[in-house]
Amino acid sequence: MKISNEGFTLIEILVSIAILSISMLGIMSAVSSGILGITKNKNLTIAMLIAQSQMNKFLIDNQRGPDLQDEPVSDYPGFSFSRTITRYENAMIGPIEAYKVIITVKWLERQQERSYSISYIFPKR
Repeated sequence: MKISNEGFTLIEILVSIAILSISMLGIMSAVSSGILGITKNKNLTIAMLIAQSQMNKFLIDNQRGPDLQDEPVSDYPGFSFSRTITRYENAMIGPIEAYKVIITVKWLERQQERSYSISYIFPKR
């Protein structure tokens, strides 16, 4: 009777499973990093939209309105914005007849506060 040596041994199967596991770990790590990057970019894009929207409202109101601190954004839970208006001072020539408005949007991302700011300089009326 002839014994057939066709097929795989237990060692070969274990080695192939180990190689497959290591390659899958790398793939899962890459996917996880990609998802984290997408989430960060999504939140940053939302913050940009909020900041630009608040700046447009300020400009439509003829650059008038009080300073605002940590106002919640109803359309985007977890996001808040602040608006400060200060007299503009140029480092080279000093104070000029202009004001600077800064809009800062804040949110929490992975238990860490993040922020995005835009500013606009406008002449005194």
